[in-house]
Amino acid sequence: MLFVARVLEEGAFTGRLARAAARVWEGASAGRVVRALDFPAHVRVVAVGGATLGGSGKTPLAIACARELARARSSGSGARVAFVGHAYRARPGCPRVVRTTDPLQLVGDEALVAAVELEPAGVPVVVGPDRASAVALAARIADVLVLDGVAQTQPAPATLALLAVDPEEPWGRAVAVPPCGDLRAPVEALLRAADAVVPIVEDDVPFPWDTLRGARVGLVSALARPHRVLRSLARRGVVPRVVLRARDHTPVATRTLLQHERGEASVDVWVATRKCSLHVPRPTMVLPHAILLPPWLRSDLARIGHALTPANTGNNLKCNEGLRPHA
Repeated sequence: MLFVARVLEEGAFTGRLARAAARVWEGASAGRVVRALDFPAHVRVVAVGGATLGGSGKTPLAIACARELARARSSGSGARVAFVGHAYRARPGCPRVVRTTDPLQLVGDEALVAAVELEPAGVPVVVGPDRASAVALAARIADVLVLDGVAQTQPAPATLALLAVDPEEPWGRAVAVPPCGDLRAPVEALLRAADAVVPIVEDDVPFPWDTLRGARVGLVSALARPHRVLRSLARRGVVPRVVLRARDHTPVATRTLLQHERGEASVDVWVATRKCSLHVPRPTMVLPHAILLPPWLRSDLARIGHALTPANTGNNLKCNEGLRPHA
């Protein structure tokens, strides 16, 4: 099952049957890009979707947007902000505000990461058994909602709809939907839904990279596209000797880790993203993943946070025309 999941997540199938299946996926996924969600007229919404099935950086972008919106609030002049997660592979039972001590199976890994990251900023993270119930609760406690994993809303469109992309592989490895590629939906459908495309740029933060460069490192991944993390490590001179993979959002077995901590090829330290570390039963070094928001986005978020009309972001799509795949 893990092998099949990897192939589907990475889009490795080829051939006539694969192309036929991809056409079916295209038709179905294009209609799912825009989500039917109701929210009060006074509430402003920042929707953050990802171009690929994992690895686009949508959740870090959504967290960064919520943190930026909260800065105005801390000065006493901004709107109340809430972050709406999706509790993937979890069972919240009812809409709830996530606590950093909540069980993983109750709220999901991405919501827990968001809660840890946004607690210092005073931004509540809300999940529910479905997105609509989470949005309804969040709208009662906040004026601006940041939706993680929603590209666009209807019948009322989001105040600002952002599409997160990997700058090196904005449309995945093959510019195709599964099973031929890893795009979430056809490129044109994604672009129609978005006000702006946001390439995810990492911000350098203090971290003991020198220690890792001198150690035997193992990477633990519960991500759909771990090669993005491997690229980031390689840029800093860290090449893991072991990469242990589980399915996206699923645990890694303790005995599997122990097997790689013994013998000549043993691992000195395990590293993982914050999300993946939640699925590891042994201590790991959590990799930083701070991102830089472009100046135009900071400006738009400031306007939204101060209850002003957001700037027309249509020009930002023109600035990102180079991200469109060539025919």
